[in-house]
Amino acid sequence: MISEDIVRASSSRAPEEGPAASALALIAHKPGLSVRMLAIGVGLSHAAAVRLADRLTNQGLIESRATSTDGRVRSLYLTSAGQEASAAVLAARDEVIAEGLSILNKGEMKFLADIAERVLRARLENLEHSYRICRLCCYKGCTDCPIDAELHERGQDRE
Repeated sequence: MISEDIVRASSSRAPEEGPAASALALIAHKPGLSVRMLAIGVGLSHAAAVRLADRLTNQGLIESRATSTDGRVRSLYLTSAGQEASAAVLAARDEVIAEGLSILNKGEMKFLADIAERVLRARLENLEHSYRICRLCCYKGCTDCPIDAELHERGQDRE
């Protein structure tokens, strides 16, 4: 229920319907993200992710740069307008989560956080899956990310 509300609220603040909200949040989370990893993170084919990146570029929200190691591979970065759009998407997400969890007291929140961390770490499949899990994550607010910790323990740190 909360996840549907998160998608609906974050999409309402994005420049278009669909995966744009997740794309902006994911690029904010990982500046320099490749189109390939964007596709994995937002659940699109590579061709659809290229089209999404092109639309977001044309809207002035992201810029695409050639990587230093392979000019054919593009790295995606938010522009200042993209940073504002991403912040709006994540603020909408935060509002839904805060409202949904407002009935819990501090002890219950701690208990929920501990359980959620265990579930996230256990369900993580691999590095690529981490981008899908974290696609609408507010990385600045996740100071002790259980996904990053699990990847580190597995020797699969995000680049």
